Amino acid sequence: MPHSEFIHMKNFGFLQTQLPTDLFIKLKEECLDDNKLKEMRSGLSGRGIPKHFYIKECFAELKEYVLHCADEYEKKFKYIKTLNFLNKNAPLFVAPPWVNVQKRYEFLPVHNHEGILSYNICIQIPYDSEKESEGNGYASQLQFIYPMINGALNFHKFSLSKEDEGKLIMFPSSFFHVLYPFYTSKNVRLSIAGNILLEVK
Repeated sequence: MPHSEFIHMKNFGFLQTQLPTDLFIKLKEECLDDNKLKEMRSGLSGRGIPKHFYIKECFAELKEYVLHCADEYEKKFKYIKTLNFLNKNAPLFVAPPWVNVQKRYEFLPVHNHEGILSYNICIQIPYDSEKESEGNGYASQLQFIYPMINGALNFHKFSLSKEDEGKLIMFPSSFFHVLYPFYTSKNVRLSIAGNILLEVK
């Protein structure tokens, strides 16, 4: 095809990385210690919704790692540079993170986060994802939903299992996502979530 040109549309992806072992151990210990967790109020609450608790003891160490991940994300995707803010060069601010304590049959409905970037860390996965998906292809999945240029919706799923404990997933805060319930274990699923914002002075 002479004089033809293919033009690709821009989009942004995910950063998935493994936490340092010592940080993961500290986070898991805090998540499992009821005396260290303080329940938080959330816009996502009600019957069948996991309870949320603040992470405090490990926040400072986690914050440093999260900022490193945000820097790596920006180097790869140049995401913040595309945003329509008055001061894109403002420093990044890591908001207090929280742990989702998800029991069997509980779920997080479709939602997105405030801020610039968000992250999710698997702390404890009490099931085998392959067994979960045998009866229901969506069971236990973390699924992202995003529009395509033709107006249709597309999906990206993370079928997380025990092997993914300690993994962090970073993504633009505007990405809508849903966490489906699990069915094959009576133990709780633990995950930490948080947001990164531009600091306002």
